[in-house]
Amino acid sequence: MQNKSVLRNIFKVMAVILVILGIYTAQSAMASDQTFTKASLQGNYAYINNSANVASLGPITFNGKGGLTIDLIANLPCSNPIPNCSRNINDIPRVTNGTYSVATNGTGIATIPFSTGTVTYNFIISETEKKGSILLATQVFAIGQKGGLAGQLIAPTWSRVSD
Repeated sequence: MQNKSVLRNIFKVMAVILVILGIYTAQSAMASDQTFTKASLQGNYAYINNSANVASLGPITFNGKGGLTIDLIANLPCSNPIPNCSRNINDIPRVTNGTYSVATNGTGIATIPFSTGTVTYNFIISETEKKGSILLATQVFAIGQKGGLAGQLIAPTWSRVSD
């Protein structure tokens, strides 16, 4: 008779432990179910690209609704590469009508219609911070679908600098 009582108590304790673990697991799953949206990209970011002997930089601003503005400077190789040759610094005309979309997994596409042709970037949000209910991108890695001004790989990072 006493064994049945001990077994009942053990089962009750195990049931309570399983309920507590279930609640904890459900809360953990809900916390990690946060998804990305267009609002995950908003504010001012630094565009930095340095690949294949070409560099470009400038501010890129996302409006949190799928629109972006970008203003770049590109540093191109010398036409006759010798020590201390002058590189070509090109101001790329400001673009105010770029667009972007963000998938729930943090990947996305940005399309920027430069005067020299449209550049499409595939990107992934690689670092975030919580801002209210939004998972806000603080670091983004991107790749251009076509070559840059000198035909080089375009693989910029976009680092958040402010709202």
